[in-house]
Formats: sequence, C-alpha cells, structure tokens
Amino acid sequence: MDVGRYAKYAARMCVGCGNCVDICPSYIATGDLDNSPMGRIGMLRRGAGLAELYRSFYSCTMCKRCAYFCPLGLDVAEVTRQVRDFLARSGLMHPYVEKVVNNFVNRGNNIGMPPKVVEMSVRASLKKIEKEKGAAPRVYLHDGVRYIDGVTGAEQRPGGRVALLFPSSSDIFEFDLALRGYLYLLNRLGFDVVISLKVPDTANYGYFLDNASMYKIADMYLAEISRVSPHVVVFGECGHGWHVFASLVLPRSPAPALHIHQLLHRAYTKGVLRLERVEVRKPVLYMDPCNYSRGVAPLIEEPRILLRAVVGEYIELWDSPRKSLCCLGGGGLIAPETLNTAVEYWKRFDIKGVGTVVRPCATCKAQLKRVFNALGVDVDVTGVVELVYRAAK
Repeated sequence: MDVGRYAKYAARMCVGCGNCVDICPSYIATGDLDNSPMGRIGMLRRGAGLAELYRSFYSCTMCKRCAYFCPLGLDVAEVTRQVRDFLARSGLMHPYVEKVVNNFVNRGNNIGMPPKVVEMSVRASLKKIEKEKGAAPRVYLHDGVRYIDGVTGAEQRPGGRVALLFPSSSDIFEFDLALRGYLYLLNRLGFDVVISLKVPDTANYGYFLDNASMYKIADMYLAEISRVSPHVVVFGECGHGWHVFASLVLPRSPAPALHIHQLLHRAYTKGVLRLERVEVRKPVLYMDPCNYSRGVAPLIEEPRILLRAVVGEYIELWDSPRKSLCCLGGGGLIAPETLNTAVEYWKRFDIKGVGTVVRPCATCKAQLKRVFNALGVDVDVTGVVELVYRAAK
C-alpha cells in the first residue's frame, strides 16, 4: 500500500500511548477510536481497506494538534495528507473537497465565481469604503493581461508601489468587512492594491485532496505573482491556505511575500499605522486558527498585539496557542453534510456569555457562524483585519 514515506514511518514509530486520542477534535466529536490519530495509525498497520481509510482519514481536520501531544512528535495531519493522496490515486475523492479544488483550478476561487462577479463584489466594497472612510482606495483588477481601475472600470495600470493581494473568496462574497480592511489598510500603508481576477483566493484545497492539486494551485499563485511583478505579495486571513502558501509559494516567489498580520503588525509597532479602540461586545475571546499556531509559519504574537491595540482586554480559550482546537471545519469538514458533527463537538465548550469571538481565518469564521447559529448562541464572530479596519485613524 503506497501511502507515502512519512505515513509508513509514523506507522512504524507510533508506540500506541494514547496521548493523542482525547485531544483529537474528530475523536472528541464522534467518540470513535478510528477517528483518532492512534486509530488511523492502527488502520495503516493492519492494512485496512480503501473504504475504511476513506471514512477515517476524511474525518481528520488536519489540525496538527496531535503532533504537540505525541511524545515522538508524530504529525498525523501529514499522514492524512499522504493517505488522501493515495486514496485519490485509487479513485476515491471526497465529493465536496474535489468540487472546491475543481472550482479553484477552473475559476481561481473555491466558490467557482466567474471574474465578472468577483469584479462586481470588489467594486461594491470600494463604494462602502468611500462612504465609511471618505475616499475609495486605489485598487486595480488584473485579468491576466490588463489592469482595470476598481472604481471606474477603465483600463489603467497602477502608478505606485504595488501590493498583490490574495484575499479569501469568503471575504469577497461573505465577510466583505475583511476585504474592505485589506484594501483600505494597504492603501494607508502606501500601496496600490492589485487583485487577480484569475486567482482571487487564499484557499488551497489541494492540501486536503492530493499532491497534484496542491502543487497545481501553488503554481497558479506563482504564475500570478510573475505576471503582476508586485513590490510585495500580501496573503489574507486563511489558516490552511497560509500554511501551504508558506510551504510551497514563499520559497519560490520572485517578490517578497507576507501575511497581512505581519504587515499590519510591523506598521503598528513602528508607529506608521495608528489605531484607536473600537466598541465590541464583551468579553472578547481569541481563538488561534490551527495553522497559525501549528503551521509552518506561525502567526501567534502578531494577531494578539493587534487585537490588544483595538479592543484592550481579551481572554483565551486555551492556556497555550499550541493547544488550540480546530473549528471542525478544517480538512474539508466544513462541508454542509458534516455540520451536525461540528454542532455536537462545540456543545462541549461553554461559549455562552461571550460577546465576540475573534478567529482570523475565513474557514473558521464561516464554520463558527453556522455552528453558533445552530446552537442558538448569540455571539459576534470576526477576524482581526475587520477590527483593525474599524480602528485605523
């Protein structure tokens, strides 16, 4: 069974201590030992069939929490990635994850919206910024050949320092306050913003499906960076997307690239970006997205410093960022058919009485809004950039 070198290594090395079981989100949600890191390793050892592997490894959120509780540091998220690649090569792909990947490959975003709809959404956000802040930022849409002024629709190239922005498609179509934050704040920092109509998304669901798709989407980012030749590449709020981008795109990018939190944190600490307190429902609870606290390029201090600047005091759900729990939307579990599993999972955590949950990842925000609504919990869910946008002087 060609499941990948690391998966085979983990199967040999696991001592079966069970440290990973009770801390695994999918085990917490289902109570099924097969839906735990130890259970998944056991499946590989006994040569489980494709159907068993599919059921178990597609219940994994790929949150990497197990790696920090394992005495050997075994990362079953990486095992899951390799097993899913094996399943894909065997003809077994999760329908929802496959659909999202196809949307991205064909339309450059995981929702599958055509470029014209992306353009219309960006223009709508620019009008809101103009109303809220007094002027529309300098934003240009790139269709692969020409630049289009985001306000007038006229063909026009940016004239200043260019920031190529990869926002989340969820921020374009659902959480547009975050999109307004990206556009306005980058302008405030002196950049003309370019959004690619070919790749207007941070997601890389190939990470959840197979190697070929993951690398293909990474190459799509690199192609856009080469076409635009920006001064800097800015990545929006997306946990798994940032993990894969930092792994596969940053090392090969011809232009400097960083996360929006890194850029805003740098500007704030240098006094370039001035922030004032904003009114939010309290208490405020901060939750680390999994791939910020445990991914290849951690984002731990930056969002906390920005959050403290705009809301003051906040509380944490866990005593260490490395212990943060998945929203139960990672790994493709945000699929509509698994909502009930996520609801049962979040019943175990007392969120009642919290006014605002801050979780700066598009997938997390979408999942938590659905889950809290299903639970009847009245709480605001937001990211960091939305709050910084409101707080920027």
